[in-house]
Amino acid sequence: MTHYFSWLKNPDNRLKLLILAFVITLFPFVAVSFFAFPTTDDYCHTLAVKEMGYWGYQVHYWKTWSGRYIGTLISATQPLAYDSYLGYKLAPIVLILLYVHASLKFAGAITGDKLAKWQTYLLAFLLVFVLIAELPVVSGYFYWYTGYYYTVADIGTLYLLAYLFRNYSKLSSRNIVVLALGIILLVGMNEYTLVWLVVLSGALFFFGSVVTRKLQVKYLVLSAVALVFGVLSVTAPGNAARAESGLYPTPLKYNLLFSIKNSLAWQIHNFAKIAPALCVLALVLIPIACQLFKNKGDFKFLRAHPALSILVFVGCLYLSYFPSYWSIAEPPNLRGQCVITFWTLIGWTYNVFVLTFWALEKGYMKPVEPGKPVAWVVGLYFFFLFTGNFNYRSAWSDLLTGRAARFNKEMHERTALVLNTREEQVYVPKLKNVPYTILIVNDETDPAWASVEVNNGCAEWFFKKKFFYK
Repeated sequence: MTHYFSWLKNPDNRLKLLILAFVITLFPFVAVSFFAFPTTDDYCHTLAVKEMGYWGYQVHYWKTWSGRYIGTLISATQPLAYDSYLGYKLAPIVLILLYVHASLKFAGAITGDKLAKWQTYLLAFLLVFVLIAELPVVSGYFYWYTGYYYTVADIGTLYLLAYLFRNYSKLSSRNIVVLALGIILLVGMNEYTLVWLVVLSGALFFFGSVVTRKLQVKYLVLSAVALVFGVLSVTAPGNAARAESGLYPTPLKYNLLFSIKNSLAWQIHNFAKIAPALCVLALVLIPIACQLFKNKGDFKFLRAHPALSILVFVGCLYLSYFPSYWSIAEPPNLRGQCVITFWTLIGWTYNVFVLTFWALEKGYMKPVEPGKPVAWVVGLYFFFLFTGNFNYRSAWSDLLTGRAARFNKEMHERTALVLNTREEQVYVPKLKNVPYTILIVNDETDPAWASVEVNNGCAEWFFKKKFFYK
């Protein structure tokens, strides 16, 4: 035991241990990627691209379904449009690796590279670990191609924030241009990222100008860009067409009182679920913040007043839920809640740093060092979270039991059956293997092929045949 603790004192060994932790945590998610298969709406978007062309597809969805002007660029790159199934297996691996890289960049930027390398890796690892553990649906976040404009937005947000933190002290015109371009791209990916970036950039301009008593022109530019492109996305004709399409026939749409009440209730409900992990994470973040405070002059972006920072954080969380209740009288879909979980984690991390800096500055607390008891508490909590968490358990189960591999085989056999059937009607065997990690499970329809209605799925439109599941 003494030798073990002596080995851990070496920073290089701690780094090796963290890299191993990354590998163990992410391995099953990378491995099951090789068994991913196009599902549900992937077939609709593939068919639309084939029939309308890439740019014709953009125009069609802008007018009839969505204002996600960048999101539709992503969903239109369906590998199946080029008769490739391999792309659906490689894309999740690329996204997972990019997410890790973006998390490392973010961790390095928010700590100003003032930490030892192993500590930066620890922060990045915990951010990735907690996110995966708390995602309401892993399949729709990492494996559903049509939903990638959610995941790509979060990855891009990490890079954007890292760039902002590194250049915050001396924002040049070039920095503003890069940040503005990043905002344009991210705002056009999904409504949740749109809300956060519009509000955050607006708060940065407004409170920055009030505190300094000087008009912050550079932040005004970023705020204006976010607002203009946010309005462009929200007012797209496709958004109105979707809201009035009849898919959400409820009298509670556009009911202000209902939207206000349920948005708050859902915000509290979802935050309560992730709160235990966030509180344990704070036990790691606070000592890190205390260590950074020694170089407080290098962290101007952490010198916000906590009352304002927390107010903006809570307000953004609330606004993440309100548009969904207002427009369709339902909570955000699970992929949208993944994005909200991401922003909750990032916002929590930032606010813990801000609050710690403020408390140290005011003398309300003394710098704390990470002690062995706290390390054991954190380590044991996350270990038991790893072993008991549904997302992690199902990933290992799907891989080790061969469920994901058998699902992939079933889907290839199904596809061959449909293609080799000349009749317009085909009897399709029901799925025997349903891997939760890579497949969005729906009790009412076939989770691989049906969409919206039981007998009117995207795969039927794509293959131009009527399916009967037996």
